[in-house]
Amino acid sequence: MSDEEVLNATLILIDNLLRRKNSSLANFETMPKPVVTEHTFQDNQLLQDELNYDRDELRANHNDWMGKLTDEQRSVYEQIIGAVESKKGGVFFVYGFGGTGKTFLWNILSAAIRSTGDIVLNVASSGIASLLLPGGRTAHSRFGIPINPDEFSTCNIEPGSDKAEVIAKASLIIWDEAPMMSKHCFEALDRTLCDIMKTTDERPFGGKVVVFGGDFRQILPVIPKGNRADIVMATMNSSYLWKHCKVLELTKNMRLFSETDVREAEDIMEFSKWILDLGDGKINEPNNGECIIEIPKDLLITKSKDPIKSIVSEVYGETFIDSKDPTFFQERAILCPTNENVDVVNNYMLDRLTGIHIPIYEFSTIYVYLVVLI
Repeated sequence: MSDEEVLNATLILIDNLLRRKNSSLANFETMPKPVVTEHTFQDNQLLQDELNYDRDELRANHNDWMGKLTDEQRSVYEQIIGAVESKKGGVFFVYGFGGTGKTFLWNILSAAIRSTGDIVLNVASSGIASLLLPGGRTAHSRFGIPINPDEFSTCNIEPGSDKAEVIAKASLIIWDEAPMMSKHCFEALDRTLCDIMKTTDERPFGGKVVVFGGDFRQILPVIPKGNRADIVMATMNSSYLWKHCKVLELTKNMRLFSETDVREAEDIMEFSKWILDLGDGKINEPNNGECIIEIPKDLLITKSKDPIKSIVSEVYGETFIDSKDPTFFQERAILCPTNENVDVVNNYMLDRLTGIHIPIYEFSTIYVYLVVLI
């Protein structure tokens, strides 16, 4: 290598190291800049992860899933894929209650785009929901959204960084369970994407195709000590971005179509109707938005001396301590109203996991243990 080639290779290496820390040589005016080549970003591990999918397998899955789409799902699929192929951007909100096949739709959209070598960023508002998405992560983790955003917030992504490179190359962004997040989260992402893509027009999210999904009947943003008006004003449909959203609705319960047992299908239909009536405020009418709701007895654990033990047993069974299958835990969850309840359930389950406790660090009377699961 000539001296110039050595210098350029060194600058590229320094730039790659900076990008991993959300920075770049472009931020330092007095530093020389590397000559950009097709190999400049080959060390961007985030980009490599998003491109490292088996395209043949994705193509086969996509072709298989296409035959399982309902008319509603196919219409949503075609509109979103059309927006991606036109490269003109677009914002969609796929609205549907649980069981209408939103997650199935995310999977087939991801397979369609990734099978061509393009990038899809799948995020969700919660960790549990992100586990159901192919390559999913939480929105805060992927985009660096501040914990307590306001109307002036931006994401913690530096232009020219590895994260910025991945987002700039993404053809589609899917955000599941969106209604539970504050509108300031979406607005922060909008400002950041417009900055990264250097857009000068009024297209939202820098001209990217962004698909939100969820159900406004479910949990809305949590506003500490907020009243009903505060919560409504914090939701995404109170944002300036909502006028750009094209709402696509799913209404068919896919779980009913896939259930072959007639009695089981009837139970699912009855439960689904009860959930929808609850979300629409149709239980114990007339009411003013507040009423006493009677939980169906078949949903309750009525005989229990130890509530925590009983609910863990109902959800995870008695053999969860021996399970080595990650999907076993991905398909189950216990929802709690407060972090205190979460800690109680977590501690109960962790206490039943067998392991070897090895003290690896001691400071005063505080011990940190490495738990090795058998």
